[in-house]
Amino acid sequence: MYQKASLLLLLLGLSLSGALYAQDSEPVIFEDIDTDHDGAISREEARVRMDLVNNFSEIDSNNNGTLSVDEYTAYHNKGHLVPEEVEIPEPGAAPLGK
Repeated sequence: MYQKASLLLLLLGLSLSGALYAQDSEPVIFEDIDTDHDGAISREEARVRMDLVNNFSEIDSNNNGTLSVDEYTAYHNKGHLVPEEVEIPEPGAAPLGK
């Protein structure tokens, strides 16, 4: 009986830690979400983040059915100070070095 309860608690703990890890590992970088690298996030690509799904129409300010880098950046940085100039890589370009 004790072994079954211990195993159950262990499995429950692993399930919860997996769920927490999944939340923390949601893609944030535009290029990670834009999986087809066409320079826009479609509704289908946005499904990796529930906040994008729930706010897609609001974020898509030009109502073209996709999120541009500018729309995504404006949403992602909402409420934060944003530098005047932001270097935005071309679709499919190599990541910027730091």
